[in-house]
Amino acid sequence: MNQLEFLKKWLKKGILLFLLLTVVSCSLISYYSLTEKGWPQNISINYLALALALGALLLSWLIEGWRIRLIAKGLGETIPFQKILGINLAATFAGSITPFNSAGIPTQIYLLCRTGLTPGKASAVVTIRVILASLILNIAAPFLLFLFYNKFATHMVKQIIGFAIPLSLLFSVLMILLLTKPELGKSLALWLIKPFQKLKFGTKLKDNLQKIIAEMDIFHQSIREFRQGIHFFLAILCSASYWIAFFSITPFLLMAFNVDTPWLFAKTIIYQFVLTFVISYLPIPGGSGVMELGFYSILFFVPLQLRAIFIILWRIVSFHITSLIGGLFLLKIIKNLPKRNPRLETPS
Repeated sequence: MNQLEFLKKWLKKGILLFLLLTVVSCSLISYYSLTEKGWPQNISINYLALALALGALLLSWLIEGWRIRLIAKGLGETIPFQKILGINLAATFAGSITPFNSAGIPTQIYLLCRTGLTPGKASAVVTIRVILASLILNIAAPFLLFLFYNKFATHMVKQIIGFAIPLSLLFSVLMILLLTKPELGKSLALWLIKPFQKLKFGTKLKDNLQKIIAEMDIFHQSIREFRQGIHFFLAILCSASYWIAFFSITPFLLMAFNVDTPWLFAKTIIYQFVLTFVISYLPIPGGSGVMELGFYSILFFVPLQLRAIFIILWRIVSFHITSLIGGLFLLKIIKNLPKRNPRLETPS
């Protein structure tokens, strides 16, 4: 089996996996949502609110695209916006079918390299994006969790919080250090590589070490350059705007079901910040299953008979549309990949 066939097979298995997890969780939610009266009859839908929810999803895609474009432009690179959208969706899909979003970052770096960026600059673009997005989540969520702890005080959440908050503080410190002192990343990478030089493949690793160091230097210089321009502050604004746009899908969908409660937007956005933070520390592809059940427990103000229908629709709009379109983009990108890209090779 060649590499292309392996990737296609892996993508198909990934799609099936997160669909299976979602079907199981939605079935459980539907079962527990049934009452003696059965399913609700004559549900009234506010189609304008439904359109606004889809608009919020589209807006989150556009903001994420502009964030990558701003970061790349701040590093002296210009990438067509249409390509960025495709790369982002493909990387989102790759991350959604792997634990801890582990495949999303390398997929995005690889596809950015295919647009002409060097590995060092592509790594810098993705690292800056991850740092800005994660810092906002890791700083805001623990603070909000402290304020609204009673809403999330289940046994499972308490266990996750026990190690999630210390880890988030550690990650936040490391990300700030990497952004302010990028040379530390180079030192850490070289320290990690050093023990392997004594193994059988150590000679080959040593031969490629200069190439690795050269790309790290590009990465180091790229982050320093980016911090000094206005694109840095615009990218921070995009990062905050992305979370708000994405989390706005939920209140708009609730409005589509004519659910009304005081401070609807504020409450649902706060709950999502915390829930997304907690889910990010679980080794479950895309948070499938846990995300649905978590939403079921916190949306106590949604009528029981509507809750299952709402959560299924919410999951489709906020997750499956993006993941499935991203999977199709990734399959198309893989199919059209050239055999080699000379920009991926750094001269000795």
